[in-house]
Amino acid sequence: MKTDILMDHEPVADGGHLVRALMILEGEPPSESTRTPLNLALVLDRSGSMAGEPLAAARRAAAELVRRLWPEDTACVVAFDDTASVVAGPASGPEHHATVRAIERIGPGGCTNLSGGWLLGRELAAGCHEEGRVSRIILLTDGLANRGITDPAALAGLCREAADGGITTTTIGFGPHFDEDLLRAMADAGSGGAYYVERVDQTVGIFAEELEGLMSLAAQNVRVSVTPGPATDDVTVLHDYPMSAEGDTATLEVGDLYGREPRRILFRFLVRPARQGAPGEEPEALDVARVRVTAQVITGTGSVEQRTIDLPLSFSPSEGATVHPEIRKEVLLVEAARAREEALQRREAGDWQGAARAMHAAADHLRMSCPGDAAVEEEARDLRSSAVLCEQGPLMAEDVKYLKHRIYVSMRSRQGAKEKLRRD
Repeated sequence: MKTDILMDHEPVADGGHLVRALMILEGEPPSESTRTPLNLALVLDRSGSMAGEPLAAARRAAAELVRRLWPEDTACVVAFDDTASVVAGPASGPEHHATVRAIERIGPGGCTNLSGGWLLGRELAAGCHEEGRVSRIILLTDGLANRGITDPAALAGLCREAADGGITTTTIGFGPHFDEDLLRAMADAGSGGAYYVERVDQTVGIFAEELEGLMSLAAQNVRVSVTPGPATDDVTVLHDYPMSAEGDTATLEVGDLYGREPRRILFRFLVRPARQGAPGEEPEALDVARVRVTAQVITGTGSVEQRTIDLPLSFSPSEGATVHPEIRKEVLLVEAARAREEALQRREAGDWQGAARAMHAAADHLRMSCPGDAAVEEEARDLRSSAVLCEQGPLMAEDVKYLKHRIYVSMRSRQGAKEKLRRD
Protein backbone atom coordinates (compact mmCIF):
# COMPACT_ATOMS: atom_id res chain seq x y z
CA MET A 1 0.00 0.00 0.00
CA LYS A 2 1.36 3.37 -1.02
CA THR A 3 0.39 6.65 0.65
CA ASP A 4 1.05 10.12 -0.71
CA ILE A 5 0.04 13.52 0.64
CA LEU A 6 -0.06 16.69 -1.45
CA MET A 7 -0.26 20.04 0.35
CA ASP A 8 -0.83 23.68 -0.45
CA HIS A 9 -1.46 26.71 1.75
CA GLU A 10 -2.34 30.39 1.71
CA PRO A 11 -2.51 33.16 4.33
CA VAL A 12 -5.89 34.33 5.63
CA ALA A 13 -6.92 37.74 6.92
CA ASP A 14 -6.42 37.18 10.67
CA GLY A 15 -2.77 36.15 10.37
CA GLY A 16 -3.50 32.45 10.10
CA HIS A 17 -3.04 30.06 7.20
CA LEU A 18 -5.49 27.89 5.29
CA VAL A 19 -3.82 24.55 4.58
CA ARG A 20 -5.21 21.85 2.30
CA ALA A 21 -3.90 18.30 2.19
CA LEU A 22 -4.92 15.62 -0.31
CA MET A 23 -4.15 12.07 0.79
CA ILE A 24 -3.96 9.47 -2.00
CA LEU A 25 -4.06 5.80 -1.02
CA GLU A 26 -2.96 3.32 -3.68
CA GLY A 27 -3.07 -0.45 -3.47
CA GLU A 28 -0.72 -2.86 -5.17
CA PRO A 29 -2.74 -4.99 -7.64
CA PRO A 30 -2.42 -8.68 -6.70
CA SER A 31 -0.84 -11.19 -9.04
CA GLU A 32 -2.60 -14.39 -10.07
CA SER A 33 -0.76 -16.27 -7.34
CA THR A 34 -1.58 -13.79 -4.57
CA ARG A 35 -5.19 -12.87 -5.42
CA THR A 36 -7.49 -13.51 -2.47
CA PRO A 37 -10.20 -16.14 -3.20
CA LEU A 38 -13.77 -14.88 -3.03
CA ASN A 39 -16.77 -16.19 -1.10
CA LEU A 40 -19.84 -14.45 -2.54
CA ALA A 41 -23.52 -14.62 -1.69
CA LEU A 42 -25.69 -13.06 -4.40
CA VAL A 43 -29.04 -12.05 -2.91
CA LEU A 44 -31.55 -11.09 -5.63
CA ASP A 45 -34.98 -9.48 -5.30
CA ARG A 46 -37.54 -11.42 -7.33
CA SER A 47 -40.63 -9.58 -6.05
CA GLY A 48 -43.45 -8.79 -8.44
CA SER A 49 -42.12 -5.32 -9.27
CA MET A 50 -38.97 -6.93 -10.71
CA ALA A 51 -41.00 -8.87 -13.33
CA GLY A 52 -39.96 -8.48 -16.95
CA GLU A 53 -36.81 -6.69 -18.06
CA PRO A 54 -35.57 -5.71 -14.56
CA LEU A 55 -35.39 -9.32 -13.38
CA ALA A 56 -33.99 -10.43 -16.74
CA ALA A 57 -31.23 -7.82 -16.40
CA ALA A 58 -30.48 -8.94 -12.83
CA ARG A 59 -30.26 -12.56 -13.99
CA ARG A 60 -27.88 -11.63 -16.82
CA ALA A 61 -25.65 -9.59 -14.50
CA ALA A 62 -25.53 -12.26 -11.79
CA ALA A 63 -24.86 -15.02 -14.30
CA GLU A 64 -22.06 -13.04 -15.94
CA LEU A 65 -20.49 -12.38 -12.55
CA VAL A 66 -20.44 -16.11 -11.74
CA ARG A 67 -18.99 -16.93 -15.19
CA ARG A 68 -16.07 -14.60 -14.44
CA LEU A 69 -15.17 -16.21 -11.13
CA TRP A 70 -11.99 -18.23 -10.78
CA PRO A 71 -12.21 -21.94 -9.94
CA GLU A 72 -11.16 -21.35 -6.31
CA ASP A 73 -13.92 -18.75 -5.79
CA THR A 74 -17.15 -19.80 -4.09
CA ALA A 75 -20.59 -18.40 -4.95
CA CYS A 76 -24.13 -19.05 -3.79
CA VAL A 77 -27.41 -17.44 -4.84
CA VAL A 78 -30.50 -16.51 -2.83
CA ALA A 79 -33.75 -15.10 -4.25
CA PHE A 80 -36.42 -13.43 -2.15
CA ASP A 81 -39.96 -12.13 -2.41
CA ASP A 82 -42.35 -12.83 0.52
CA THR A 83 -39.89 -15.50 1.57
CA ALA A 84 -36.26 -16.29 0.81
CA SER A 85 -35.02 -19.45 -0.88
CA VAL A 86 -31.70 -20.92 -1.94
CA VAL A 87 -31.39 -20.83 -5.72
CA ALA A 88 -27.90 -22.33 -5.73
CA GLY A 89 -25.87 -23.47 -2.75
CA PRO A 90 -22.18 -22.65 -2.34
CA ALA A 91 -20.26 -23.90 -5.35
CA SER A 92 -16.82 -23.50 -6.88
CA GLY A 93 -14.84 -24.71 -9.88
CA PRO A 94 -16.89 -26.58 -12.53
CA GLU A 95 -20.01 -26.32 -10.32
CA HIS A 96 -20.23 -22.63 -11.31
CA HIS A 97 -21.95 -23.80 -14.52
CA ALA A 98 -24.84 -25.23 -12.53
CA THR A 99 -25.08 -21.97 -10.56
CA VAL A 100 -25.45 -20.03 -13.80
CA ARG A 101 -28.23 -22.34 -14.98
CA ALA A 102 -30.04 -21.94 -11.65
CA ILE A 103 -29.84 -18.13 -11.89
CA GLU A 104 -31.37 -18.23 -15.35
CA ARG A 105 -34.44 -20.01 -13.95
CA ILE A 106 -35.32 -17.36 -11.32
CA GLY A 107 -38.87 -16.06 -11.84
CA PRO A 108 -40.89 -13.22 -10.26
CA GLY A 109 -42.89 -13.56 -7.04
CA GLY A 110 -44.68 -11.37 -4.48
CA CYS A 111 -43.58 -8.81 -1.86
CA THR A 112 -40.11 -7.79 -0.58
CA ASN A 113 -38.74 -9.69 2.41
CA LEU A 114 -35.34 -8.02 2.12
CA SER A 115 -34.19 -9.08 5.57
CA GLY A 116 -35.06 -12.72 4.90
CA GLY A 117 -32.98 -12.72 1.73
CA TRP A 118 -30.01 -11.02 3.40
CA LEU A 119 -30.13 -13.32 6.45
CA LEU A 120 -30.17 -16.43 4.28
CA GLY A 121 -27.29 -15.06 2.21
CA ARG A 122 -25.31 -14.40 5.39
CA GLU A 123 -25.98 -17.92 6.63
CA LEU A 124 -24.66 -19.45 3.40
CA ALA A 125 -21.66 -17.11 3.26
CA ALA A 126 -20.80 -17.87 6.90
CA GLY A 127 -20.73 -21.58 6.12
CA CYS A 128 -17.86 -21.02 3.65
CA HIS A 129 -16.09 -18.16 5.40
CA GLU A 130 -12.51 -18.79 6.44
CA GLU A 131 -9.30 -16.88 6.96
CA GLY A 132 -7.66 -15.91 3.67
CA ARG A 133 -10.98 -15.61 1.81
CA VAL A 134 -12.98 -12.43 1.09
CA SER A 135 -16.63 -12.95 2.00
CA ARG A 136 -19.26 -10.57 0.67
CA ILE A 137 -23.02 -10.43 0.35
CA ILE A 138 -24.18 -8.59 -2.79
CA LEU A 139 -27.80 -7.53 -2.33
CA LEU A 140 -29.93 -6.25 -5.23
CA THR A 141 -33.43 -4.86 -4.70
CA ASP A 142 -35.83 -2.49 -6.45
CA GLY A 143 -38.22 -1.86 -3.57
CA LEU A 144 -38.84 -1.19 0.08
CA ALA A 145 -38.37 -3.69 2.90
CA ASN A 146 -42.02 -4.54 3.66
CA ARG A 147 -41.79 -8.06 5.12
CA GLY A 148 -39.65 -9.50 7.92
CA ILE A 149 -37.30 -7.03 9.61
CA THR A 150 -38.07 -3.58 8.21
CA ASP A 151 -36.44 -1.22 10.74
CA PRO A 152 -33.44 0.49 9.04
CA ALA A 153 -31.39 0.63 12.24
CA ALA A 154 -31.92 -3.08 12.87
CA LEU A 155 -30.96 -3.99 9.30
CA ALA A 156 -27.83 -1.82 9.46
CA GLY A 157 -26.99 -3.41 12.80
CA LEU A 158 -27.14 -6.88 11.25
CA CYS A 159 -24.77 -5.75 8.49
CA ARG A 160 -22.37 -4.30 11.06
CA GLU A 161 -22.43 -7.52 13.07
CA ALA A 162 -21.69 -9.57 9.94
CA ALA A 163 -18.85 -7.22 8.95
CA ASP A 164 -17.31 -7.60 12.40
CA GLY A 165 -17.26 -11.33 11.66
CA GLY A 166 -15.60 -10.86 8.27
CA ILE A 167 -18.67 -10.91 5.98
CA THR A 168 -19.24 -7.56 4.29
CA THR A 169 -22.29 -6.24 2.43
CA THR A 170 -22.64 -4.35 -0.85
CA THR A 171 -26.08 -3.06 -1.90
CA ILE A 172 -27.43 -2.37 -5.38
CA GLY A 173 -30.60 -0.29 -5.70
CA PHE A 174 -32.54 -0.88 -8.91
CA GLY A 175 -34.97 1.62 -10.45
CA PRO A 176 -36.80 4.60 -8.90
CA HIS A 177 -38.56 3.05 -5.89
CA PHE A 178 -35.96 1.51 -3.57
CA ASP A 179 -35.01 3.12 -0.24
CA GLU A 180 -31.58 4.63 -0.93
CA ASP A 181 -31.10 5.72 2.68
CA LEU A 182 -31.62 2.15 3.91
CA LEU A 183 -29.30 0.61 1.31
CA ARG A 184 -26.62 3.25 1.97
CA ALA A 185 -26.84 2.59 5.72
CA MET A 186 -26.56 -1.17 5.19
CA ALA A 187 -23.52 -0.75 2.93
CA ASP A 188 -21.80 1.65 5.31
CA ALA A 189 -22.43 -0.57 8.32
CA GLY A 190 -21.43 -3.61 6.29
CA SER A 191 -18.12 -2.13 5.06
CA GLY A 192 -19.18 -2.47 1.43
CA GLY A 193 -20.33 -0.12 -1.31
CA ALA A 194 -23.70 1.15 -2.53
CA TYR A 195 -24.71 1.33 -6.19
CA TYR A 196 -27.64 2.71 -8.15
CA VAL A 197 -28.95 1.10 -11.33
CA GLU A 198 -30.95 3.74 -13.18
CA ARG A 199 -31.30 1.80 -16.45
CA VAL A 200 -31.42 -1.94 -17.02
CA ASP A 201 -28.47 -1.73 -19.43
CA GLN A 202 -26.24 -0.59 -16.53
CA THR A 203 -26.79 -3.74 -14.47
CA VAL A 204 -24.06 -5.96 -15.95
CA GLY A 205 -21.53 -3.11 -15.74
CA ILE A 206 -22.28 -2.42 -12.08
CA PHE A 207 -21.96 -6.09 -11.10
CA ALA A 208 -18.70 -6.14 -13.07
CA GLU A 209 -17.46 -3.02 -11.25
CA GLU A 210 -18.02 -4.73 -7.90
CA LEU A 211 -16.33 -7.95 -9.01
CA GLU A 212 -13.32 -6.21 -10.57
CA GLY A 213 -12.78 -4.33 -7.33
CA LEU A 214 -12.89 -7.51 -5.26
CA MET A 215 -10.51 -9.25 -7.66
CA SER A 216 -7.98 -6.41 -7.26
CA LEU A 217 -8.33 -6.21 -3.48
CA ALA A 218 -5.10 -4.83 -1.98
CA ALA A 219 -6.13 -3.98 1.60
CA GLN A 220 -9.13 -4.26 3.90
CA ASN A 221 -10.41 -2.31 6.89
CA VAL A 222 -8.47 0.80 5.88
CA ARG A 223 -8.78 3.50 8.53
CA VAL A 224 -7.35 7.01 8.46
CA SER A 225 -7.13 9.07 11.64
CA VAL A 226 -6.14 12.72 11.86
CA THR A 227 -5.02 14.54 15.01
CA PRO A 228 -4.50 18.33 14.83
CA GLY A 229 -1.12 19.79 15.73
CA PRO A 230 -0.58 22.53 18.36
CA ALA A 231 -0.91 25.31 15.78
CA THR A 232 -4.15 24.01 14.24
CA ASP A 233 -7.46 25.62 15.18
CA ASP A 234 -9.83 23.67 12.95
CA VAL A 235 -9.86 20.45 10.90
CA THR A 236 -12.40 19.72 8.17
CA VAL A 237 -12.65 16.51 6.13
CA LEU A 238 -14.07 17.55 2.77
CA HIS A 239 -14.81 14.03 1.52
CA ASP A 240 -17.57 12.09 3.26
CA TYR A 241 -16.48 8.76 4.74
CA PRO A 242 -18.07 7.21 7.84
CA MET A 243 -16.32 8.97 10.71
CA SER A 244 -16.00 8.73 14.49
CA ALA A 245 -14.21 10.99 16.96
CA GLU A 246 -12.31 10.40 20.16
CA GLY A 247 -10.90 13.51 21.80
CA ASP A 248 -9.21 15.62 19.13
CA THR A 249 -8.74 12.63 16.78
CA ALA A 250 -11.16 11.91 13.93
CA THR A 251 -11.09 8.43 12.36
CA LEU A 252 -12.42 7.73 8.86
CA GLU A 253 -13.56 4.27 7.79
CA VAL A 254 -12.28 4.03 4.21
CA GLY A 255 -12.99 0.30 3.89
CA ASP A 256 -11.49 -1.75 1.07
CA LEU A 257 -8.65 -0.50 -1.09
CA TYR A 258 -8.50 -1.89 -4.61
CA GLY A 259 -5.43 -2.04 -6.80
CA ARG A 260 -7.47 -0.71 -9.72
CA GLU A 261 -8.68 2.46 -7.97
CA PRO A 262 -6.92 4.83 -5.53
CA ARG A 263 -8.93 6.41 -2.72
CA ARG A 264 -8.63 10.13 -1.97
CA ILE A 265 -9.25 12.11 1.20
CA LEU A 266 -9.19 15.91 1.19
CA PHE A 267 -8.47 17.77 4.44
CA ARG A 268 -8.65 21.48 5.24
CA PHE A 269 -6.86 22.99 8.25
CA LEU A 270 -6.94 26.46 9.78
CA VAL A 271 -3.50 27.06 11.29
CA ARG A 272 -2.57 29.94 13.60
CA PRO A 273 1.19 30.43 14.16
CA ALA A 274 0.64 32.16 17.52
CA ARG A 275 -0.44 28.82 18.98
CA GLN A 276 3.00 27.28 18.41
CA GLY A 277 6.33 28.67 19.63
CA ALA A 278 7.19 31.78 21.59
CA PRO A 279 4.76 34.74 21.62
CA GLY A 280 5.36 37.11 18.75
CA GLU A 281 7.58 34.69 16.86
CA GLU A 282 6.51 32.64 13.86
CA PRO A 283 8.19 29.21 13.82
CA GLU A 284 10.08 28.14 10.72
CA ALA A 285 7.79 25.11 10.39
CA LEU A 286 4.26 24.70 11.70
CA ASP A 287 2.97 21.29 12.80
CA VAL A 288 -0.41 20.96 11.10
CA ALA A 289 -1.51 17.43 12.02
CA ARG A 290 -0.52 13.82 12.42
CA VAL A 291 -2.21 11.38 10.05
CA ARG A 292 -2.21 7.65 10.75
CA VAL A 293 -3.24 4.96 8.26
CA THR A 294 -4.00 1.43 9.47
CA ALA A 295 -4.98 -1.45 7.19
CA GLN A 296 -4.90 -5.19 6.70
CA VAL A 297 -2.66 -5.34 3.65
CA ILE A 298 -2.46 -8.29 1.27
CA THR A 299 1.25 -8.92 0.73
CA GLY A 300 3.15 -10.17 -2.29
CA THR A 301 2.97 -13.71 -0.92
CA GLY A 302 -0.80 -13.58 -0.45
CA SER A 303 -0.67 -13.31 3.36
CA VAL A 304 -2.39 -10.51 5.30
CA GLU A 305 -0.41 -8.09 7.47
CA GLN A 306 -1.67 -5.40 9.81
CA ARG A 307 0.22 -2.23 8.91
CA THR A 308 0.37 1.25 10.38
CA ILE A 309 1.77 4.31 8.62
CA ASP A 310 2.30 7.61 10.48
CA LEU A 311 2.53 10.79 8.43
CA PRO A 312 3.30 14.13 10.12
CA LEU A 313 2.02 17.18 8.22
CA SER A 314 3.88 20.48 8.47
CA PHE A 315 4.67 23.52 6.34
CA SER A 316 6.79 26.64 6.43
CA PRO A 317 4.91 29.97 6.25
CA SER A 318 8.09 31.63 4.93
CA GLU A 319 7.57 29.79 1.62
CA GLY A 320 4.64 32.07 0.84
CA ALA A 321 1.37 30.86 -0.66
CA THR A 322 1.53 27.68 -2.72
CA VAL A 323 -1.03 26.26 -5.12
CA HIS A 324 -1.16 22.59 -6.11
CA PRO A 325 -3.24 22.02 -9.28
CA GLU A 326 -4.32 18.49 -8.29
CA ILE A 327 -5.58 19.71 -4.91
CA ARG A 328 -7.49 22.58 -6.47
CA LYS A 329 -9.08 20.17 -8.95
CA GLU A 330 -10.16 17.88 -6.12
CA VAL A 331 -11.64 20.89 -4.31
CA LEU A 332 -13.69 21.68 -7.42
CA LEU A 333 -15.01 18.11 -7.65
CA VAL A 334 -16.06 18.23 -3.99
CA GLU A 335 -17.70 21.63 -4.57
CA ALA A 336 -19.71 20.10 -7.42
CA ALA A 337 -21.04 17.44 -5.04
CA ARG A 338 -21.84 20.11 -2.44
CA ALA A 339 -23.77 22.07 -5.09
CA ARG A 340 -25.92 19.00 -5.72
CA GLU A 341 -26.52 18.72 -1.97
CA GLU A 342 -27.62 22.36 -1.84
CA ALA A 343 -29.90 21.80 -4.83
CA LEU A 344 -31.58 18.84 -3.13
CA GLN A 345 -32.09 20.87 0.06
CA ARG A 346 -33.69 23.68 -1.95
CA ARG A 347 -35.81 21.15 -3.81
CA GLU A 348 -37.12 19.74 -0.49
CA ALA A 349 -38.14 23.31 0.45
CA GLY A 350 -39.98 23.66 -2.88
CA ASP A 351 -37.43 26.13 -4.28
CA TRP A 352 -36.94 24.57 -7.71
CA GLN A 353 -35.50 27.70 -9.29
CA GLY A 354 -33.07 28.13 -6.39
CA ALA A 355 -31.96 24.53 -6.91
CA ALA A 356 -31.36 25.24 -10.59
CA ARG A 357 -29.42 28.44 -9.83
CA ALA A 358 -27.14 26.61 -7.37
CA MET A 359 -26.16 24.04 -10.00
CA HIS A 360 -25.82 26.59 -12.84
CA ALA A 361 -23.53 28.70 -10.64
CA ALA A 362 -21.40 25.67 -9.72
CA ALA A 363 -21.13 24.66 -13.40
CA ASP A 364 -19.96 28.18 -14.34
CA HIS A 365 -17.40 28.17 -11.51
CA LEU A 366 -16.00 24.78 -12.55
CA ARG A 367 -15.58 25.78 -16.19
CA MET A 368 -13.86 29.05 -15.34
CA SER A 369 -11.58 27.49 -12.71
CA CYS A 370 -10.27 24.49 -14.63
CA PRO A 371 -10.90 24.89 -18.38
CA GLY A 372 -10.07 21.95 -20.58
CA ASP A 373 -9.96 19.31 -17.84
CA ALA A 374 -12.11 16.34 -18.92
CA ALA A 375 -13.32 15.34 -15.43
CA VAL A 376 -14.22 18.91 -14.48
CA GLU A 377 -15.95 19.52 -17.82
CA GLU A 378 -18.06 16.36 -17.31
CA GLU A 379 -19.10 17.57 -13.86
CA ALA A 380 -20.08 20.95 -15.28
CA ARG A 381 -22.15 19.38 -18.07
CA ASP A 382 -23.92 17.09 -15.63
CA LEU A 383 -24.68 19.96 -13.24
CA ARG A 384 -26.07 21.98 -16.13
CA SER A 385 -28.31 19.09 -17.26
CA SER A 386 -29.67 18.61 -13.73
CA ALA A 387 -30.25 22.36 -13.41
CA VAL A 388 -32.35 22.35 -16.58
CA LEU A 389 -34.48 19.52 -15.17
CA CYS A 390 -35.09 21.59 -12.01
CA GLU A 391 -36.16 24.57 -14.11
CA GLN A 392 -38.85 22.41 -15.68
CA GLY A 393 -40.52 21.61 -12.34
CA PRO A 394 -40.54 18.79 -9.77
CA LEU A 395 -37.87 16.17 -10.35
CA MET A 396 -38.77 12.56 -11.05
CA ALA A 397 -37.78 9.97 -8.43
CA GLU A 398 -35.00 8.65 -10.67
CA ASP A 399 -33.55 12.16 -11.02
CA VAL A 400 -33.42 12.60 -7.22
CA LYS A 401 -31.76 9.19 -6.83
CA TYR A 402 -29.27 10.08 -9.56
CA LEU A 403 -28.30 13.32 -7.80
CA LYS A 404 -27.96 11.56 -4.45
CA HIS A 405 -25.79 8.84 -5.88
CA ARG A 406 -23.58 11.29 -7.79
CA ILE A 407 -22.95 12.95 -4.44
CA TYR A 408 -22.19 9.61 -2.79
CA VAL A 409 -19.66 8.31 -5.35
CA SER A 410 -17.93 11.71 -5.55
CA MET A 411 -17.63 12.13 -1.80
CA ARG A 412 -16.29 8.57 -1.43
CA SER A 413 -13.78 8.99 -4.28
CA ARG A 414 -15.26 6.07 -6.25
CA GLN A 415 -14.38 6.98 -9.79
CA GLY A 416 -15.24 3.59 -11.29
CA ALA A 417 -18.77 3.67 -9.88
CA LYS A 418 -19.18 7.24 -11.13
CA GLU A 419 -18.26 6.16 -14.65
CA LYS A 420 -20.94 3.44 -14.56
CA LEU A 421 -23.54 5.94 -13.29
CA ARG A 422 -22.97 8.72 -15.82
CA ARG A 423 -25.87 9.73 -18.03
CA ASP A 424 -23.94 11.13 -21.00
